[in-house]
Amino acid sequence: MARTRRRTIHVDDVDYRWTVSQVDPGHVVVRVWHPDPGRGIGLEALVDFDDPWLNFGPIITAPPDRAAEVFALAPVTPELVARLIRTALADGWQVNGGGPLRFMIPRDQERLVPLPGRPID
Repeated sequence: MARTRRRTIHVDDVDYRWTVSQVDPGHVVVRVWHPDPGRGIGLEALVDFDDPWLNFGPIITAPPDRAAEVFALAPVTPELVARLIRTALADGWQVNGGGPLRFMIPRDQERLVPLPGRPID
């Protein structure tokens, strides 16, 4: 991931901005915030993602029937970002000042796990 592109998503009648950035060869971080400058606290999630460009050798040498078990190849989609926003709102994140909330989205992308601590680098 060479550059970070800011995107807009409309969830439950509210517009949000979001980005995806590489953390390491096995993870990306999704950051979400209100588009108005200085308004609210951001939300972030660490997502398992084995970048195919950075992990090309191991991915192509893995048994084809097991590659999905070993590598997280599902990209971050707007659907996943919308689910992250809705879950964070249900857990108390307030785009206008409550939070910040941090999550980890495991390999299966079926659940969001709250993370304590400082922002992801």
